[in-house]
Amino acid sequence: MPANLKILRLPAWLARYGSLPRSIILFAVGQFLINLINTAQFLLLNLYLKAQHLDDPAIAALTSQRFVATFFLAIPAGLWLRKKRLRWPLVISAVLFPLMALAALEAVQYKAMNLASLCFLLMGFAGLLLNVASLPMAMRIVPKEKTSEALSLLFATWAAASICGGVVSSLLQSIGECHVFGHHVVLDEYATLLLLTVAGLGAPFLYARLPDPPSEEPNEKHWLHIHREDYPVLLRSLLPTLAIATGAGLSIQFMNLFFHSVHHVSAASYSAYGSLSNVLVLFAGLLVPEFKRKFGWHGSIIGVQGAAVLLLAIMGLTELGHGLWWAMPLAVFCFIVRQPLMSMAGPAISELTMTYVGERNRELISACNGAIWSGAWWLAARVFQVLRTWDVPYYAIFVTTALLYALGMIFYRQVIRQVESEPDPQSPSQGQADPV
Repeated sequence: MPANLKILRLPAWLARYGSLPRSIILFAVGQFLINLINTAQFLLLNLYLKAQHLDDPAIAALTSQRFVATFFLAIPAGLWLRKKRLRWPLVISAVLFPLMALAALEAVQYKAMNLASLCFLLMGFAGLLLNVASLPMAMRIVPKEKTSEALSLLFATWAAASICGGVVSSLLQSIGECHVFGHHVVLDEYATLLLLTVAGLGAPFLYARLPDPPSEEPNEKHWLHIHREDYPVLLRSLLPTLAIATGAGLSIQFMNLFFHSVHHVSAASYSAYGSLSNVLVLFAGLLVPEFKRKFGWHGSIIGVQGAAVLLLAIMGLTELGHGLWWAMPLAVFCFIVRQPLMSMAGPAISELTMTYVGERNRELISACNGAIWSGAWWLAARVFQVLRTWDVPYYAIFVTTALLYALGMIFYRQVIRQVESEPDPQSPSQGQADPV
């Protein structure tokens, strides 16, 4: 080998991920497999149910069972899981989630709709347990100085699963059909959902290999007890989630309708733009720890969210110029860039919130956040339906979302001030550069 040949080295911010403990890597791979199921359902479940001759109200009633479980059971689950070891709840829910997803597919195939409804309800409960336990578990098994990298890696699994699931879905459905061991196989929505859900069955085997450290907080009280001094902390932590979840529910879940109705973007083009955005989400998410080191909490949360909110408002306002040559390209640009920016704030927000509420309330705050997102999205969907019935334009709805996001940013600023004024000596650096 020539002496002057330079060895390629990873950038320092990327090399830090290589120093994460093996347990967090296993956790991330397991979460990626679970997210393959979520991605498959997001992309194809409604289309599959439509192909089974279910109308829109029936589809909404069936799939909403997942949100019912989350909304009503989240807080009891969060209270129950506080201060408990979390490995086996994760393993059990990681088994239940794909099994119920498979059972729901088969129940719909055989027109057993009551059974399908029960399966969706149990799937929602399993997903709830996974969401409640995941962040607290990550905080327990990773060294405190590696918290930013660990949470960013876990958040990146959603983008990675979205990219992988989209590629697999497009590939299988472009093939259309094949013959396997003499059997004719149709590669439709059902086959794709089945394949990606079966892949999720690998997650519990990975979760079973995780360490299971106990909570650092002693379990002195009944599991339903909440310390009086924790109420204002919990409220202050949940207010920004309430504002942002409500805003997102008004517009984000209907983004495809906006592009179809206003700019006449086809489903294939919209999927392509979404895939490109998810690639940026993946890379942007991995940059979060380095961004936080340089710009602190304010830059990594308020800064990137502010830019994303501005892009969202501009995207909505392109409706006023629809038909002009620049309106659709500008809207697409805002759509592709907005999601990575908004997603960048996710790991930093999780670290900030987990730090602020403390060890004894992490499971509870995760549960409350899940309940708020489910309830807010359900309510916002109904509000959107009413607004569109009244012919309220999309740009007005998007601007309303931007205002709610701005309110959430104000609430986050208050939390940041609290964390920076009363730093936890056991937590990672609050808004200052970590030692390298």
